[in-house]
This record gives sequence, C-alpha cells and structure tokens, in this order.
Amino acid sequence: MEVPLSVVAICPRGLELIVSNELTHLLSNIKPQIKKGGVFFIATAEEVCMLNLWARTPTRLLILLTRTQAKSARELYLCSHKIQWKNWFLPDRTIKVDVNGRGFPKDVSLRYASLIVKDAICDYFRNNHGVRPNIDTKNPDIRIWVNFDNNLVTISIDSTGQPLYKRGWRKDSFIAPLKENLAASLIKLTEWDKKTPIIDPMCGSGTFIIEAAGIAAKLPANFILSKKRVFAYELFTESSPFGTVNTKKLYSNAEKVWKTSNENSHTYPSLFGFDISEENIDKAKRNAFMALPKPLAEKISWDVKSLHALTRPNFDKGLIFTNPPYGKRMGKLSSVDELITIFSSILKKQFTGWSVWILTNEKELVSKIKLRASEKIALKNGDIECFWCKFDIFRGSKFRKERSYDNIE
Repeated sequence: MEVPLSVVAICPRGLELIVSNELTHLLSNIKPQIKKGGVFFIATAEEVCMLNLWARTPTRLLILLTRTQAKSARELYLCSHKIQWKNWFLPDRTIKVDVNGRGFPKDVSLRYASLIVKDAICDYFRNNHGVRPNIDTKNPDIRIWVNFDNNLVTISIDSTGQPLYKRGWRKDSFIAPLKENLAASLIKLTEWDKKTPIIDPMCGSGTFIIEAAGIAAKLPANFILSKKRVFAYELFTESSPFGTVNTKKLYSNAEKVWKTSNENSHTYPSLFGFDISEENIDKAKRNAFMALPKPLAEKISWDVKSLHALTRPNFDKGLIFTNPPYGKRMGKLSSVDELITIFSSILKKQFTGWSVWILTNEKELVSKIKLRASEKIALKNGDIECFWCKFDIFRGSKFRKERSYDNIE
C-alpha cells in the first residue's frame, strides 16, 4: 500500500489558484489547499513523480517531513534530529539546507537556523552510519527546506531538484529571461482556447511562444525526448516511499505523448515570435527545436522585426502576449515610454478585434498606453511586483474586470 505524502507545490505569489487548477486537472482525486506562495495537498510518491514530469506552473514539489513548534535553537535541533533521514537518503549524498519565513525564535537567525538543521542532519548520520554527508551549496543532491511561521517550523525535502522552470531546453544565457513556469501561468490566466493565434512581438528567447506550443500540444512540461533530466527523488534511497515507483512507465507514457503529438501537428494554432534582435530570434528557434517535437517547432513563425514593422496576420481575432524589454533589449528606443507609445499606436491601427496581454512592472502602464484595461492582475515576477494587463482592441470602451484571490491565506 502506497504511503500518502503531504506535498506542497511552491509557486510565484499571486498564481496559487492557477497552480491549484493545474494540479487538480492532472490529479482529479486531490483536494488542494491554497496558501501564499504554495498549494498543499496529499498524494502518493508515484503521483508526485508524475507531477514533476507534467506540471507546468509550480516551481518545485516539496515533501513535508515534520511540522512542530520550535521556540529555541535547541528545540529546532531536536526536531530536526528526530527525522529518520536514512529513510530518504544516505550520507554519500551532498545536501543543502534552505531557510525562509518569518517569526524566528529569539536565539535563531535565518543563517543560524540553516546551520542548526545541517548540524542535526550530520549528527544523525554520524551517530547511525559513522559518516556524515557533505555540504554543496551550489548543486546539491538533496535540498532540505525549512520554513518558519512565528515559531511553527516546517521541514521538507525537495522531490524536484533543479526548479521546474528550468525545463532543460534553454541553451544560451539571456538577459532577464521570463521563467517558463511563470510564462505558462500567465498563459493559463488568459483562458486561451489553444486554437486562437498568438503573437509575441518582443519575444526575446521565445518563452511565451514555446510554452504556448507545449500547452496546445498537451506535452509533459518537464520532459524532452533528447535530454532526460534527473529529479531529486531519483536520488532517494530504495527504502523511501519513492523506491518502488515505476519511473520507467512514467517516462514511457511521456515519450508516447511526445511522439504521437506529431500526428496532430496540423491542428495546432498559429504562433508568431518577433524580435528586433536577430541574435534573439536565432536563440528562440534553437530553443523551440530543443523544447518541442520537430513538426511542432516547424509550425512556429519566427522573424526579425521591429515594432514599427509589426502588422496583423490574416486573422480577424487573435492574442498578443508580451513582456516588454528593458535595458539592452530596448534596442534604439530611448525609454519604455517611447516603446509603449509606438506599441499603442500600432495596436489601435492594426489589431482591431484582437486582445493584448502585457506583463509589466510599470504601475502607470494603463495611462501610458492610452487604452482601457479590461483586466489587471497583480502578481510577482521573482521579487518584482508586476501586473498582467489585458487590453481589448476595439472601438468603444469597456470597464476593467478585477480578479480576486481572497481565498489565499
């Protein structure tokens, strides 16, 4: 009988409901609880493995090991030492302890908390195995996560490893790339029907377009046929709840979907990625052919094109998703204001009947673009407060619809 595990899907703030919806779509039997920055639910080890392969919107999936009051450094050490770590990994694995939260005990700082838990784990293995695990702060085999909420400490083990937004298809470094799970979440927020054409006129490395293609083809988000990634759960001991999971079957199912997606390539929507930089377009093309089955990658239209040259393709209705550039990505434009002015003029002249979604940290975007926002969704891109704004291009006016996330605790 499989042991039920307490799991939390970590995600960007403001996107918890989107993550919850995706998890229940992939696992209809779960009953998720939404809190700030995460979605809590009960699942089996096999289901956690499946989610790591398929889920587009979470950042990582953590397994909760203990949750208890720790009002001092000593109590934190004791609760950490009581965990049966040998049931999860052996001392030949490297580890890292990450700490976050608020309301630490008076004698515990964030950095000190990490050292306490690390010492407790090392002492546990030294007492039971005669050796202790080594620490690797850059690329550890095992990540332990410690969260404080006013003396309530939660200790979890990471089943994911490299965060899920690192899909494995991005070959080149890029200036401030839009994280893949954030792009997927933003697309899902638009309630796109997977048929309507999409343009990203400032596509950069192609994240929006590539994620949209994967969503339309119903591909597993974290599976690439030519490049198998290693998840942290694969490094757990055989005695862990993950030891009996048939991962070959999970990968075989993912591979089958990848290969059969070729048969439906004629049904996929038209996707267009434009950028002023030829280098960016070259990177976007390479990324697409790494991230997607070849027939799907070949359907995407990429082109070097400035905003001045942007024209509507032969579709009466469509969507524009974009994350306007900053700094070096601005090209010859002197400011964001100039870019927005040009973009607004083109939208009004060329794209009547279309809807435009813009990710921005500019609070005054709505007034600068001189269009009425039908939706304005607040969220976080890393540590940056941002807005995902929708503009319907038509003759007339429309009041803005607000979305509420009041059910988040």
